[in-house]
Amino acid sequence: MASLKHNLEYLAAAVGFWTARRLSPRVADKLGATLGSIAHSVMSRRRHLAFDNLKAGMGNSLSDAEISKIVKRVFQNTGRSLIEIARFGKTDQEDLRELVEGAGLDGLKEASEKGRGGIVATAHFGNWEMMGAWVGVNGYPIDLLVATQSNPKTDRMIRDLRRSMGSGAIDLSVSARRVFKSLQSNRFIGIACDQYAPARSVSVNFFGRPASAAKGPALFALRCGCPILPFLLRRVKYDRHVMIAGDPIYSPKSGDEEKDVQIMTERYMRFFEEQIRRYPDQWLWTHDRWKKPPQSVEQSEAAVRRQ
Repeated sequence: MASLKHNLEYLAAAVGFWTARRLSPRVADKLGATLGSIAHSVMSRRRHLAFDNLKAGMGNSLSDAEISKIVKRVFQNTGRSLIEIARFGKTDQEDLRELVEGAGLDGLKEASEKGRGGIVATAHFGNWEMMGAWVGVNGYPIDLLVATQSNPKTDRMIRDLRRSMGSGAIDLSVSARRVFKSLQSNRFIGIACDQYAPARSVSVNFFGRPASAAKGPALFALRCGCPILPFLLRRVKYDRHVMIAGDPIYSPKSGDEEKDVQIMTERYMRFFEEQIRRYPDQWLWTHDRWKKPPQSVEQSEAAVRRQ
């Protein structure tokens, strides 16, 4: 039964990708928005979760009606991103350079010249897959830290799309050794590090609430002597995306690794929050971001008070 399910999933994905590649960029974008609208209608649990997250995070500045409109645009943004990813290869590397404008190349250049690579920290914001590919097509080799899909056929398809844009991939399950090797080769590591981290995490203040954040990005940067480079790619329209770059984050060199990890993690999470507040429809509010981490309530509250 699992094999049949995987085959049907792969067939549906293949047909969708084939269709997306045969449409004009403008029409493909409209298809993505339509798919997002359909998902918004049928995925009630995710829709309610997104509303509740937005209400808790930004409810003082937005009415319920405004929040509902943003939630729908969140779903549409996800649909548009999926279609854009399906068009990788059809959209080639030169096209990508023209699609994306904005800052960030100076930070990549500086890190590359130091010879230790860097951690490109991003969030599920805009088209985060395109953000990772943009680093590579500008001459800075990048390996994306990714989870393996449960369906091996669709997993291979997605990996092929990433490779078509020049991005490497490292499985989360075998990440540490491969990440260190990649950084030592002066490559960059792309990590979407905005979601809930169940283990090896620190507690940070995110939209006024304690949130669990992975230690990994800061630990890799500290132990390899490279910076964390915060990037977000904001969608403006079907043929224009703007790169938003935060200041490079280097080790505070306090002599206390745990303290440095906390400081560095807080800095890029603060950058994420600032940009999400500006462009709330670009972030994946449908994720259960504020689950309680595996620590006591007192520890979580203490971590927030320290900020």
